[in-house]
Amino acid sequence: MVLRRVLYGLTLLGVLLFHITNDNYLGQFLLALCLALPLLSLALSLPGLLGCRLELSALPAALERGEEGRWQVSIRTPSALPLARLALRLTSENLLTGEKDRMRMTLSGVTRRRPAKLAVSTAHCGLLELRVDRAWACDHLGLFSLPIPLPSPARMVCRPIPALTEPPRVPEGQGARTSPVSASRAGPGEDYDLRDYRPGDPMRSVHWKLSSKWDELIVRERSETLVPLPLLTLDRFGPPEALDKLLDRLAGLSRALLDVQRPHGVLWLDRDGQPQLRVVSDEKQFNDCLLDLLGSFAPLRGPSLEEHPELLRGPDGPVFRVHVSPEGGDGHD
Repeated sequence: MVLRRVLYGLTLLGVLLFHITNDNYLGQFLLALCLALPLLSLALSLPGLLGCRLELSALPAALERGEEGRWQVSIRTPSALPLARLALRLTSENLLTGEKDRMRMTLSGVTRRRPAKLAVSTAHCGLLELRVDRAWACDHLGLFSLPIPLPSPARMVCRPIPALTEPPRVPEGQGARTSPVSASRAGPGEDYDLRDYRPGDPMRSVHWKLSSKWDELIVRERSETLVPLPLLTLDRFGPPEALDKLLDRLAGLSRALLDVQRPHGVLWLDRDGQPQLRVVSDEKQFNDCLLDLLGSFAPLRGPSLEEHPELLRGPDGPVFRVHVSPEGGDGHD
């Protein structure tokens, strides 16, 4: 744009000198034409400049590490005339590893039917994001530019490649949580415990027949059944190559447990040392858990779960867990 303005300034200066030295209709015509052209160019370009909108999208929205993907930049303009020049400054970032790639894109003769595509780096797992930091468009002569509203960022999930592994053998009777038997599935008098009445108990839970027989209030309370819940733990920090191997192992173990219909938990510490626990019992919860793991920055060094033994205990004591590392997974009680 600077070069175009310099050339226009030199042209205008030359026409002005010609008009001064040649007092005729040709000099007047050239001067009027040189002054009117920028205004005419701006008038023709203004509808397209003011109505131009950008949209970012990912193709596909999710893929496995190493697969080919594309970013797509779509341009919408209400004008029938193409935009002479559109310039963008973009940033592509892996939200897990923190890797950033800044780039510039310049498009000429832009029409509403011409989406531009960019390659995506899928060398490492993570939630990939493309955003526009700045966008502007020029008139047909390239003398004026107007900023274009920035679009919403586009995101692409680069998933790990699940490692082939067998599901861990969980000892019977060990679990991380308890769940009551559903009342709709329990028959009359089934799966109930009897205990003395305590203040605050609802009156509908009183077993009136036994209470009258024993001459004291007896409460019928639904018993709880222990549901074994293996716990997959991981220390979520390290270089990108180690994180790839760690997430491959975790995805393989989680899918192996889902294949045998075994719900399980996934526990890690975020960069601030706060515990993050996700329960995975179906494909949707697996994808949600994976998105949480991939969507925030993982430092090179961070807090370890071994420093917080209180997090590795369930309501009835230590939980059977499998600690996942880039080298594999080891079972612990």
